[in-house]
Amino acid sequence: MIKSYDFKSPKKFTKERMSTVENLYDSFARALAPYLTGLLQSYCEISINGIVEKRYQEFSNSVPDRSLFGMITLSPANKDYNEAPLTMEVDTRLAFFMIERLLGGVGSEYELTRDFTDIEKAILQYVLGKITEFLGESWGQYLDVQASLTGLQTNPHLLQMSAQEDVVIQVELEVVIDKLSARLNMVMPAPNVEELTSKFGYSFAASQKKQDEEKKKSKRHYIEQHLLASEVELRAILHEFTLDAQDILQLTPGDVIPLNKKVDSGISVYVEDVACFEAKAGHTRLRKAVEISNEL
Repeated sequence: MIKSYDFKSPKKFTKERMSTVENLYDSFARALAPYLTGLLQSYCEISINGIVEKRYQEFSNSVPDRSLFGMITLSPANKDYNEAPLTMEVDTRLAFFMIERLLGGVGSEYELTRDFTDIEKAILQYVLGKITEFLGESWGQYLDVQASLTGLQTNPHLLQMSAQEDVVIQVELEVVIDKLSARLNMVMPAPNVEELTSKFGYSFAASQKKQDEEKKKSKRHYIEQHLLASEVELRAILHEFTLDAQDILQLTPGDVIPLNKKVDSGISVYVEDVACFEAKAGHTRLRKAVEISNEL
């Protein structure tokens, strides 16, 4: 079998080294998704679309003029390693979606082509700072390193992470929230990735990925706290039936609509659109109430 090979852009990373990077960012995606779900009050899924080794010029040329970048620095505790610059490219649609959700909107107006305001940049600075913390925790599973967000950039022509001919590693993540599917790219110079991952091989990374019980409990507690803070709608439905439009138009105050159900029969209690409990109708003091009798 004959395969084409670009000598101008040689592939320096082995499959084992790429697997190490994939394991690291898979852990990052699994930790970040529940946080965004709780923060934005919308179910979020994050997956890795691919890990690509390319020239920095190829990456910069593929970025649209209106973009959002988080400039991140990874600082290893071991001073024998150099600080590693990392660029987080955020789809502007995802950025506008997060802003609208955090300001109380439904998250439908994200196909915008304008620049971010100063207030919006402040909101994004906070959110990207939180994302950076999750990134640092993912790297921290394999290496003692501190991740910090050093700034935001919206002009791709002002990025100065690497020389145009330098090789970088681009991790392509897909973020799916509601009807939005957006990209989240992590880009780091290949020499820095090679240096930081040289301390642990594929087998070490796979074993380190198994966290101890205390870390699992701590992460579970963190996720539960964000989910428990989410507001949900509860509805107690006595009975559901259909009426013709003509009958509905003829209804007047005082009309009685007979229900094919006894007054003391069970009532379905819905959490959002899911029937979760069976209850009995009643009252407490001067308010109507339902008493949970069974869990469905």
